[in-house]
Amino acid sequence: MRKKFKILNIFFLLFITAITNAAEPNSVGNILKNSGFEWLFGEWETTNDANQKIEAEFELEADGYAISIEAKAGNNEHIGLIYYSLTLKTILHTGVDNAGRAFTGLWEITGDKLAANIEQTSPDGSITHYVRYLSKVDAETMKSVTYIVRDGKRSDEPMGTLEFKRKK
Repeated sequence: MRKKFKILNIFFLLFITAITNAAEPNSVGNILKNSGFEWLFGEWETTNDANQKIEAEFELEADGYAISIEAKAGNNEHIGLIYYSLTLKTILHTGVDNAGRAFTGLWEITGDKLAANIEQTSPDGSITHYVRYLSKVDAETMKSVTYIVRDGKRSDEPMGTLEFKRKK
């Protein structure tokens, strides 16, 4: 009887732990991994139509509670941070580049794509909105499609499409 009681107690504790962990806010790393986006992490590279090399790195930081982004395109360098906001219950993005622009926005999982809804503020105060969709093509390829957003509506045609290869 005691053995049966002990087994039931262990089962109950495991069950409560599983429910509690599932109900608690997750780290951005766990959210992406549990949604099938672990392929995003690592170093990527491509070239654009002007034959300019573009590099991007997505790295888990702070035990998965943040993702750092480093991106370079020609002389432009961007550093960003992605994290899960416990207050807003959403994934947030913030970043800056060496041209003095600031980037803020929300990341959402939309089917098999990550959607980064970004507001870019230039040093002169002008604001550009865009949404960038990241998707996995295969284990070594990531597709990035960017659309301008005006008056809350996404453009019909993308302003840019790139295919990144995993950097070796």
